[in-house]
Amino acid sequence: MSLVDRAKNMILKPAEEWNVVADEPATVGGLFTGYAMILAAIPLVAAILFTGVFGITAAGLGGMGGGMMAMGVSAITTMAVIGYVLSLVTLYVMSIIVNAVSPSFNGKSDVVQSTKLMTYASTPTWVAGLVSWIPLLGGLISLAAIAYVVYLIYLGLQPVLGVPKEKVAGFTVVIVLIYIVLSLIVSGVIVGLLFSTFFSAGMMSGALTGA
Repeated sequence: MSLVDRAKNMILKPAEEWNVVADEPATVGGLFTGYAMILAAIPLVAAILFTGVFGITAAGLGGMGGGMMAMGVSAITTMAVIGYVLSLVTLYVMSIIVNAVSPSFNGKSDVVQSTKLMTYASTPTWVAGLVSWIPLLGGLISLAAIAYVVYLIYLGLQPVLGVPKEKVAGFTVVIVLIYIVLSLIVSGVIVGLLFSTFFSAGMMSGALTGA
């Protein structure tokens, strides 16, 4: 099945698609190179193109200048690439954790199946990257996409990992909580890198100007 068809089916008819996904042969590497790395590039490209190159920001559209443009295209590109890499790392770590926790909910311990679940369930957030650069609307769509990811995980736990129906809701909650903690850690890393980048740039600029 093509990447486009898989993404479309995961969004439009996920219950049926999870049954197809569950029985498909796959590898962790194949799931990343053939799906995750490609779709996860959508937010990356959108950030670089619309925010970095065209300078489209909430401030810019509101006529208040371009706060993000002050960063420069290279800085925006750097942060977008870092975000891209960390999103894939987060996906991999989440897959490992889901695989480890699954037996506690009477599910399978199968890293490939766990990676299938987390990879394909992430589809809405990556597709939402197409409009994530639009002020306000992009944020609302991104929030809706995250909620849909939770729903996809809920639908996929039983067919993909064999989790009993009565334990699906509990496992979904656990996955969401783990993801929140992991996301906070990743966000902290990104903020730290952003701060160090600007701090270093400011120090260098001051040195060059004699300030």
